[in-house]
Amino acid sequence: MAKKVTEIVMIVIVLSVSVTIAKGGPYNEAGINGYIGDDWRHANPFEDPDAVLNPIFRGWADAVESYQPAPGVEAVWQNASKALGPATGDHYYGVVGLGDLDEEQIGQGTPPGQITLSFNEPGNIIRDVNGYDFVVFENGFISGFTDPVFGFVEGQIFAELGYVEVSSDGNNFVRFSGVSLTAGRVGALGTIDISDVYNFAGKHPNGYGLCTGTAFDLSDIEDDPSVVSGLVDVNNIRYVRIVDIPGSGDFYDEAVKRIDPGTWPVWANYDANHPVYDVWLTLGSGGVDLEAIGVLCEQKYSGDVNLDGIVDVYDFLAFSSAWLSRFGTDNWIARCDVAEPKDMVIDFLDFAVLAEQWGAVEDWRNQ
Repeated sequence: MAKKVTEIVMIVIVLSVSVTIAKGGPYNEAGINGYIGDDWRHANPFEDPDAVLNPIFRGWADAVESYQPAPGVEAVWQNASKALGPATGDHYYGVVGLGDLDEEQIGQGTPPGQITLSFNEPGNIIRDVNGYDFVVFENGFISGFTDPVFGFVEGQIFAELGYVEVSSDGNNFVRFSGVSLTAGRVGALGTIDISDVYNFAGKHPNGYGLCTGTAFDLSDIEDDPSVVSGLVDVNNIRYVRIVDIPGSGDFYDEAVKRIDPGTWPVWANYDANHPVYDVWLTLGSGGVDLEAIGVLCEQKYSGDVNLDGIVDVYDFLAFSSAWLSRFGTDNWIARCDVAEPKDMVIDFLDFAVLAEQWGAVEDWRNQ
């Protein structure tokens, strides 16, 4: 007990002198590691002999319900079964392509490519539990670097983004309301700042030895009319659909659903929806290239900011970097807003939770 008190006192001291670390846009959450090493940090599945599948996953998509690619996807990337089972980190041969639309096809109303995977085994069904609920692995790659302490990807990503939708019956779907703050077209070889993107598949890198996926939380859709009416049961999600977003700017996010812009001056970005930009036009395996969709174990301890299964100094380092930030400021990290109800500011309410959970270990880490 004395040791814990000493550690907490040291945390308070460091928080009082912590330095703001600027990270760009407001969406700085790291991807979920597909593979980890003996130190519980990310491991390269192709080069690290100690790399194992991250035990935070309890299941994976096990069947393809439908696959409707856009015109022009080459045959080598039309094997939809490549998206089933665990993530592999194989960004080239281990994916199924949804295809991209050119300007003429968009003008003609050609629908973007899409795929629907199902979760049929009892252990694979997605439920709204504490923390994130499932993770989508696309095959984007970074043009930048990964911070070894915080785990956040700095710099730009070659991204092909997709809408994410869920269903409990395969007929009624709810789409996660995403946000894209990218200013304009980036071209066929361009990149985007991932901290400007939220709730889209393809935000996090999964290629060239870096295997991470983008996490989604079903609590984000609990107020959707289809959920409120019972058409979609967030505790019995059996289908996830990914719909490609051609990055021309003709397709929009749903930023207005995310936050009331009148409640804080810097939130003016949320008074209208924005066009979504990513790499465009892409060919061959263009558009979203889906690698896997994993189901997460429940995260009982919100103080485990970096999701390695224990509340420790690594979580504190991320927490201190976000100290006294609020949504919209450069050093904001949403995972550090750990107190309930969430108030979009990192302060002593959140610190109290981190201190109370200090040293706690998730059940899945001991499996």
